[in-house]
Amino acid sequence: MLKVALTGGIGAGKSTVAAKLSELGASVIDADALSREVVAPDTEGLAAVVSRFGPVVLTADGSLDRAALASLVFDSAPARAELEAIVHPRVRARAREITENLPEDAIVVQDIPLLAETGQAPGFHLNIAVEAPRELRLERLAARGLSREDALRRIDAQASDAERREVCDLVLDNRDDLHELERHVAMLWKERILPFAENLRLERAEIRPEKLQFVESDPAWPHRFEHLAARLRRVMGPSAVRIDHVGSTAVAGLPAKDVIDIQVTVVSLHIVDAFAEALGDAGFFGRILFDSPKPEYPNVDDWEKRFYGYADPGNIAQIHFRSIDSPGQRFALMFRDWLRADAAARADYAQAKGVLAAKADSATDYAERKEPWFDHEGWPRANRWAAETNWHAPVC
Repeated sequence: MLKVALTGGIGAGKSTVAAKLSELGASVIDADALSREVVAPDTEGLAAVVSRFGPVVLTADGSLDRAALASLVFDSAPARAELEAIVHPRVRARAREITENLPEDAIVVQDIPLLAETGQAPGFHLNIAVEAPRELRLERLAARGLSREDALRRIDAQASDAERREVCDLVLDNRDDLHELERHVAMLWKERILPFAENLRLERAEIRPEKLQFVESDPAWPHRFEHLAARLRRVMGPSAVRIDHVGSTAVAGLPAKDVIDIQVTVVSLHIVDAFAEALGDAGFFGRILFDSPKPEYPNVDDWEKRFYGYADPGNIAQIHFRSIDSPGQRFALMFRDWLRADAAARADYAQAKGVLAAKADSATDYAERKEPWFDHEGWPRANRWAAETNWHAPVC
């Protein structure tokens, strides 16, 4: 089951996107609708709200007076936090209940206005933000009957666009007409959401393209890493001793394949095997693999790891689970830090990558051709740099 979170500020057009996704086949769960449901008359949620804020928040017929409640909490952060502590857990529980009753191959989209504020993003396979310029949002809210002052207060009470981008995998821009927005949503459904769901159903990761292609260093790479790392942390908790961005995409300014390499340090690889099912539920699938041994550590068993990928075709990743203090774990961190610190080393590696890529027929061929460079250049030079600078692999 693919779980997607949809978020956006008031007036950005989130509901329009949700409606289009529903039309395309998604099962949409509206957090705003659930927030009303859990405080409906005769519910435990409404009783909890009245217990905290008093009968003044009730109408004559015993239902929740939303205007009265808003006047109590809108300008008071502590009161708002208390209300959220009552409502949010009940909304999440109801959303889980609905989700559990859907078919296993469903694509579930949860419309969550406060995704960034509530820290729920790592629990979803894919997070989508809808954005629109502030003035355009104000115009839309005015058309709904809100005064400019009230609309501004509501916008400013929510997370900013930047804060939502920090937790979302992609952004839909809703500054154009409805047709254009729906066209983008349909493309997203066809090119990313449906293949993602199929990968989950077949329990497979999206593999890197065999056609070798380098791209310029992308400032989005660190954000893509953080989104994946947050999902891994949610699954593994403290069993993941460290989660690090490694490889070429972790070095600013270095051209690379558009694939995020992540190293997860664990005490033992058996821990990873114990988490295999939970990792699969989160979209990570893998197998046993061995890194290529280096001269001082010729025993191939010393280089065992668990090699996983992610099921999202829009964020191809390679996750290397390695045990702490193993030569592979140490080298991945050392090599990255050496390239970050040494401009000459970066230039040499970039040149070597270019030469080897020109001779390679595929990404696999390129990876095989690169191993001798690591043996004769990367490994000894990085180790000399580590000795000269007293570099040590961080423990936690």
